[in-house]
Amino acid sequence: MRFKSHVLRRLDPTDPWNRAVLVLSAAAAMAGAYLTLAHDREPFLAIEAGGYAFLAWALARELDPDRQVPALVLAVLGAAWALLGYGTVMLPFAGVLVTARLVVETTGRRPLATDLAVLASFATVISFTPLGWVAGFGLAVAIYVDDRLSGEPSRAALYAAIGAAVGSTLVASLSGAFPRSAPIVRPLLIAALGLMALIATVREPLDPVSFVDSRSKRFLRKDRLQAGRAICAIVLFLGALISGESAPEVLPMALVVAFALASSEVERTRRPRSTELPP
Repeated sequence: MRFKSHVLRRLDPTDPWNRAVLVLSAAAAMAGAYLTLAHDREPFLAIEAGGYAFLAWALARELDPDRQVPALVLAVLGAAWALLGYGTVMLPFAGVLVTARLVVETTGRRPLATDLAVLASFATVISFTPLGWVAGFGLAVAIYVDDRLSGEPSRAALYAAIGAAVGSTLVASLSGAFPRSAPIVRPLLIAALGLMALIATVREPLDPVSFVDSRSKRFLRKDRLQAGRAICAIVLFLGALISGESAPEVLPMALVVAFALASSEVERTRRPRSTELPP
């Protein structure tokens, strides 16, 4: 029986940009495997390097859907982050990615009941660290926000959001993820992330020119794009705030959000003010 999902999306291997990121991810994985075998690095470095390259690219495509080149640049930076030995957090990264995909609605389809159940479960199982809990709770918020933005709210989405919020908090409590004392705050990093979250929240992006899906001729919604960027930025800010000494682990994800915001500002200077998208 074939699994059907409206949140997951098949990667088209015939697209040259998709092929580029697959090659890049594979190259990063091979570099990681070489470092593990030849230089006694951590055993899962290949998975981390290849995964970070792909996750950085995928998150960039969700938050900055009109531009391909920055996504590949971020994929290189993501792979480099892992290969250089900095801390990696694959599950929270994936949680932020799913949060962005839900809110921006780049698939153009409403989540199925099975999607909602899987998302609530995923938000729960990633919450065994401080950053994981913030990412899991952020995913619960994303389920609710996506449902409200659809204009046709459903009880299934509400129940999934509540389940994700309760489940993630329960796992964080049982695993001791919540800090027992005030975490060490890195002032410059927290200030930068807070400013980024503020900009993402109040600064409207330009009207996207990308379609929600290759099978649809409907443009992405600007309000959803802004909401997706804002929620991701807030999740990263709060995650860094309670993570203490491991706060720099959010930097690869924060860099993706910062690139998306910067790309919009650069495009704003290039696009005439009178330019409007066709109805």
